[in-house]
Amino acid sequence: MEQNMERKDYALFFKSPLWIKRTLVVGLAFLTPTAFSYAQKINLVRDNITLRDALVEFSKQSKHDLVLDRTALTGIAEVSVDLKDVALTDALPQLLKDHPLGYSITDKAIVIKKKTIKEAVFMQQTISGLVVDRQGVPLSGVSIKIKGTNLGVSTNQKGEFSIEYGGKPTLVISYVGYLAKEISLNDTRYVQITLDEDVSNLDEVVVIGYGTQKKADVTGSVTTVSGDKLANLPTAGAEEALQGMASGLSINMGSGAPGAKPTMMVRGVTTWGSSNDPLVIIDGIPGDMSFVNPEDIKSVSVLKDAALASIYGARSAAGVILVETHRGVNKPPKLSFSVYYGINDLPKRMEVANSAEYIKINKMALQNAGIVESRWPKYIAAYEANPTDFADTDWQKEYYRSGSNSKYNLGYSAGGENMNLAFSGFYSKTKGIVTGTEADKYGFRINSDIRRGKFKIGESINYGRKTEKPEADTGFPGMYQTTNIQPLIHVYNSDNEGGFGGAIPGLGMTDAANPVAFNQLIDTKDANDYLSASGYISYSPIKDLTVKFQAGRNIDFRHYKSFRPTYYVGANSVNTIASLSEIRSKNMEDILELTANYVTVVRDRHHIEGLLGLSQEESVFDDQTGSVSRFENNDMRYLIHGQENAAVKGGYLRGALRSAFGRLNYNYDYKYMAMLSARYDGSSRFGEGNEWGFFPSASLGWNIANESFWEGIKDKVSTLKLRASFGNLGNQSIGNYMYISRLTYNTDNTNYPLSGDGINLGYAVTGLPSTNIKWETTRYKNIGLDMAFLKNRLDVSIEAYVKDTYDMLSSKNVSLATGFGPLIVNEGKLQTKGLELQASYKGSSNDFKYNFDINLSHYKSVLRKMSDPGYRYESGPARTYVGGEIGEFWVWQTAGIFQNQDEVNRWNQDHGSKDASGQWIPLQPAAKPGDIRFIDQNGDGKLDSYDRVFIGSGNPDLVLGFNVNLSYRSFDLTANFYGNFGAKRYNYMKRQLQRMDKNFNYGKDALAAWTPENTNTDIPRAVIGDPNGNISTSDRFVENGDYLRLNNLQIGYNLPVVLRDKLKLSDCRIYAGATRLFTLTKYKGYDPGTGAENGLMGVDDAIYPLSRTFMLGLRIGF
Repeated sequence: MEQNMERKDYALFFKSPLWIKRTLVVGLAFLTPTAFSYAQKINLVRDNITLRDALVEFSKQSKHDLVLDRTALTGIAEVSVDLKDVALTDALPQLLKDHPLGYSITDKAIVIKKKTIKEAVFMQQTISGLVVDRQGVPLSGVSIKIKGTNLGVSTNQKGEFSIEYGGKPTLVISYVGYLAKEISLNDTRYVQITLDEDVSNLDEVVVIGYGTQKKADVTGSVTTVSGDKLANLPTAGAEEALQGMASGLSINMGSGAPGAKPTMMVRGVTTWGSSNDPLVIIDGIPGDMSFVNPEDIKSVSVLKDAALASIYGARSAAGVILVETHRGVNKPPKLSFSVYYGINDLPKRMEVANSAEYIKINKMALQNAGIVESRWPKYIAAYEANPTDFADTDWQKEYYRSGSNSKYNLGYSAGGENMNLAFSGFYSKTKGIVTGTEADKYGFRINSDIRRGKFKIGESINYGRKTEKPEADTGFPGMYQTTNIQPLIHVYNSDNEGGFGGAIPGLGMTDAANPVAFNQLIDTKDANDYLSASGYISYSPIKDLTVKFQAGRNIDFRHYKSFRPTYYVGANSVNTIASLSEIRSKNMEDILELTANYVTVVRDRHHIEGLLGLSQEESVFDDQTGSVSRFENNDMRYLIHGQENAAVKGGYLRGALRSAFGRLNYNYDYKYMAMLSARYDGSSRFGEGNEWGFFPSASLGWNIANESFWEGIKDKVSTLKLRASFGNLGNQSIGNYMYISRLTYNTDNTNYPLSGDGINLGYAVTGLPSTNIKWETTRYKNIGLDMAFLKNRLDVSIEAYVKDTYDMLSSKNVSLATGFGPLIVNEGKLQTKGLELQASYKGSSNDFKYNFDINLSHYKSVLRKMSDPGYRYESGPARTYVGGEIGEFWVWQTAGIFQNQDEVNRWNQDHGSKDASGQWIPLQPAAKPGDIRFIDQNGDGKLDSYDRVFIGSGNPDLVLGFNVNLSYRSFDLTANFYGNFGAKRYNYMKRQLQRMDKNFNYGKDALAAWTPENTNTDIPRAVIGDPNGNISTSDRFVENGDYLRLNNLQIGYNLPVVLRDKLKLSDCRIYAGATRLFTLTKYKGYDPGTGAENGLMGVDDAIYPLSRTFMLGLRIGF
């Protein structure tokens, strides 16, 4: 391999500026596949060969490149070599033993350089060795370095190594998944090193409320996600990154719009009619997770049962999510930078008719409706006479585009024994796949801590700003408009004000709104500035006791502004008066907390920890809304420029929460554990006598594997812990001031002419106060079993739980004579039962390392009681009622298509009812051949809501998360799968595309509609007006909602240690990836993973679709 010989370009390389070297080496390392193989043997028997030629031969035989300084071989005489079947790691020391040269071996190169004076002053020696695990299995790829230098090698496939050294150095041995080890060398020439696996997960410390616990000692239900799993994912917010990472945590994306905030839910529905959002605590202070940069996260802990959540009492019924961000540590300073860029696209489009197909379907539908040709819209005749006068617009192609997202992160951390600091900043930009939509986001975080004697102080500051430009609000979602607008219409028309196309005048067209136009014309921006600042001081007056005071403030400023200019976009899309609306709001929350924590051990077996605390929170919400219309021109876009209809209103809300809480942990000899927690909360949201709520919990644990009788099988089952908990949690997620009467000023129903004909302004009571409302209480029972097998390589956790929500808020009607609406009372009950499984398996084989994690969740929420026993909530196909699951699908059952008039006649003769006069009324009086046959379930001869049947639920029976982490030498692969199974989806878009209305487009399946010549179809006849109600809410639009999605896939390359050391980098990783790469599903809509929540879960109602992303990224550290 002649190219490996010394040349002028090598000299140029070593004399080049450092940044050029880094760029060339990083690029070479990334583009060249790693093919490191220590299995190649050296066979060379030669006398009087130059050292250069010998090294070139080594390079050829080992398939390594050769990197050397031209001057390194100057003055070295010829050598004799006698090597037969010798490993490269042994051959190099023998070749160079009598020469002042050093070497290192990387994955692809042999690097030869002169020894420094410091290295040469000692007698050079070579040490060989073997690295094995506790079972004696050799470990390949183990890093062997001489401490304090850049010299290092890796073990070959047999676990062998050889390294040259001088003096009495220390070897540093490290390997992923094993505990690092240091060995001091004296005159030893051979050493066998045994590494211990670092797989004892039970020594892991998890974050719980107001403290931490060893995982082995936890008796409650908690799932912890490491921040390392979230940092590299291409998401602007941490919520999306958590999808599929933790059992019991559901992340509903809801919408794919830039900046859209996912919905989080812990263990299913907790309440009906109020919030199911979990409480989020960030570094000890309640906060907004959407403003947390995923790269700042050290860990996320999901507290799922009463044992751990009750310490947060009033707001913990729906679960608690604890976010811990990175702080500085006692290590040298580190500067890091990361960047990624991705291209987004729409994975799927609906199949809709083009212009010719639209005309064809319309003619068929009009004819079937009996509409004579003379009454047909003029555009049909005009199109048939000259199609080129009309557009053939693919509105989905025009509305959707290739989007992008990019993100830049900068981090710095430093620390010592008494002080540490961590700083980070980021900027992200998302260009949505919908034309005109985008989001910008940036922020920074500062964490610091200082220790002085018995005192410790610290602070956390987080600032973030996000600006969103959403879809235009036209009354219908843009996705709905793109599939419904006529393809005959042009997107652009320079003759129209605004420059966009619309219905052609005089041809009888009634167009849907041009979605492209409105996203460009209507200027809407929604901006939030968020600041969270907190500080603490802790003091340890005596051993084992720590007193801590923490104070914080969260401020969220919002500025929403929407300007609608004058425009003409078709006859039905005209705006002659421009208008502007603005919202400015401030939401401020102050938190004060004082805690005392005592930890002690008595006689080495009794481990006791006690916590007492006081807390006060106060929140203030203040908003102002202004609107005005008629502007001089469309360039004047401020409230002061409006001339008519100026209106201003505002609101002010204030609330407070005071609490006392405590916790007692006891652990006997790491075998028997107990924990008691309680919180006493007082909330301003409840009236006198109902302000306070008490929320206790208790839990027990038995670590069976630590019993003496378990020793015989501990090598097979290394962990077995049984735990159980029970307790009460609170929910105060209701509106402010519901317990007092509210006055409304000058509403439509309260304007009274007291004298004459004029209207007098005044206040009126518009609702009765709900004076007796009190806390909703959730009673929780949880049992869990934690196991570990194969010396902790396989971890399994199984849990079952029941949570019953009592005193749930519900509406209760009052006498109509009062003129008031219903009261809010505590008379509801809801129950959720569930099962969870979390398992992980990790291991390695030579250079290959793997980690698999799976989590499964099942839950079912049933409404047990409401103030009205006959309560029933319906919206579209969804129904929630006493005794049923939240959000069940109840639809009309169909029985195929009528094939001829005889079938219609017989059906209506057998199914129907008589009116008061005794006249027979057929069940489907408007039915014709080609129409859908509906089933009268109760046999009363009428089709109404009582004939709907249960067909499933939008809530999944099983939620799956499956995460894969693989690495081979310098390469790594990460894959995250997420799936829902057992749920139904109501395809509202499919229903709309079968709507027979000549003014809107149709789905392509309407081309296969029933006709006397085409009877083998499930698509009913095309008929304008749909007189039979073929698109009624029926089983025709309920589909299988199962799906399995590859949420994230990443392949990365980590620059080898030797090259990083040369470039003075502590970290360098280049990666490529994709999000939502594919989805396995039978669902025919856009996406089975979007949609509404709670009672409307699974209803696909034209939500902004989720995009697919392909991205490249780089992370470096110094």
